[in-house]
Amino acid sequence: MSQPLTETPEEDPGIRRTLTPSSISTGSRPIEFEEKSSPSTPKPPESDTLNTSANSPEELDPFQRLLQGLKNSPRSPRIQLETMAEDKKPSGSRPKKEEPEVEEAVIGSTMLVQVVSAVKEVKAALPRAFTGTQKDTKKFLREVLIYIVLNPKAFPNDRSKKLFLLSYMTNGLGEFWKNDKTDLLLAFDPEAEKVTWSEFIDDFRTSFKPLDPALKAQLELKDLRMKERADEYMYQFTYLAKQTGYNNAAQIVAFKRGLPRSLVLKIMTRPEGAPTMIKDWMNAAIIFNESYKQALEYGRTWDDEHGRKPQRNF
Repeated sequence: MSQPLTETPEEDPGIRRTLTPSSISTGSRPIEFEEKSSPSTPKPPESDTLNTSANSPEELDPFQRLLQGLKNSPRSPRIQLETMAEDKKPSGSRPKKEEPEVEEAVIGSTMLVQVVSAVKEVKAALPRAFTGTQKDTKKFLREVLIYIVLNPKAFPNDRSKKLFLLSYMTNGLGEFWKNDKTDLLLAFDPEAEKVTWSEFIDDFRTSFKPLDPALKAQLELKDLRMKERADEYMYQFTYLAKQTGYNNAAQIVAFKRGLPRSLVLKIMTRPEGAPTMIKDWMNAAIIFNESYKQALEYGRTWDDEHGRKPQRNF
């Protein structure tokens, strides 16, 4: 019997037939196929999917994210990526490279040390405490001025210099003068701030200098005596003589008084005659004194070489 003709619908070109096995005959079981229709949508290439997955920041480990960020950064050179990759490796798997910045770092640190050293204070002796004794006034003031001159960075203004001097005045008469000046400076008294460092020093000298410096120097010079070396005696004599106001003749008299008698006689009886200037007296004293010491040293050496024992004076 003939089958009636039926119209078969045309397949949509966008529909793709697929046979899905619903059951497979194993032995006596029949194999059934199930027909499914699905739109033939184009699939994205697998490589694109993989690349998208690899570039996703959420799926990367921290190191890979860092490398990805460096690659995308326009400021990061390729050499930084290579350096990061090398650093990720174990230390034994790559050779150690010398960094060119080391020399610059050394130079930079050296320059920094030099700058810091230039700002540091000079290791100068600190002033000794001043109690207000007049005979120590000049010495104390000299020590203060030396320290300030050697360390100008530590004293940027007159106020710091004044407080530095006052801090070394302890006990005695000097403490009363110190307390008055210090209280005004710490209170930022306008009148005290107007006083310059030079005026402050003059006030200090006036308050603690001897009543008659020339008379004081004359008394000290009268008691001055030469001990072992003529050059040491000359330095002490010159320092005091400048303060006495003595003329050339008076200085010669004072100088002769402090010399040993034997040395004065040698100078006065020398072939060219006695000196007439204090400077010549000082030079002659040093020459004769050094000659005498050299003669004694030669005598001891000669006795040692010839086996003579030094004579004893009883």
